[in-house]
Amino acid sequence: MLLALLFASLLQSSPAHAGPASMTIVDVRRNITLANDEEPYKDFYIAADGSSGLKKNLVVTAVRKLNVRDASGANAVGEILVPVGQLKIIAIYDKVAVAREFTLLSRDDLPMLEQIGIMTGDRIETRGSFIDNSKPKKKKVAEAVPATPGVTVAILTPPASSAAKDLQASAAPTAPEKALAQPVVNTGEKLEKVADSGNNSGNE
Repeated sequence: MLLALLFASLLQSSPAHAGPASMTIVDVRRNITLANDEEPYKDFYIAADGSSGLKKNLVVTAVRKLNVRDASGANAVGEILVPVGQLKIIAIYDKVAVAREFTLLSRDDLPMLEQIGIMTGDRIETRGSFIDNSKPKKKKVAEAVPATPGVTVAILTPPASSAAKDLQASAAPTAPEKALAQPVVNTGEKLEKVADSGNNSGNE
């Protein structure tokens, strides 16, 4: 509820709610990861002097100033400050504070933005800030499962369907085809015996 009231106050047209004018994101830097298990970082550099009130582990809100104009674009209606997300301060220097993204705010109850994400030029709001001492969550990397030697993979063949059985049955050779397929035996000897028996009967 307190956070919602803070956002409602930030939507007012007065730009003075953003705190000191020097508390602005002036640079954004990312590291290039060389391995899958290496953590990617995105640092936001904030121009802030010693009187800014920023300190380590302080979670602040990044807001973006939007100029509102009428549909023609000729007449300026006013300015609003729209909350973008929250940053967590990780280091404080003389005139610079370094922060990392804590969370991005949903657009369900906030005005939409042309560019999503915290960026250079966004202002820092300290009202409603709080201290977060929790450790940053590290990205989990999926471990490769080593292959187990000596493991045999069995391939299961599904039973033949009724249609496949009918096809196999229709492809099976019939009795005449089996007879034709058998090797031909030389029957010359049998024919000769039959001829001899016929001649003998004739002579008699």
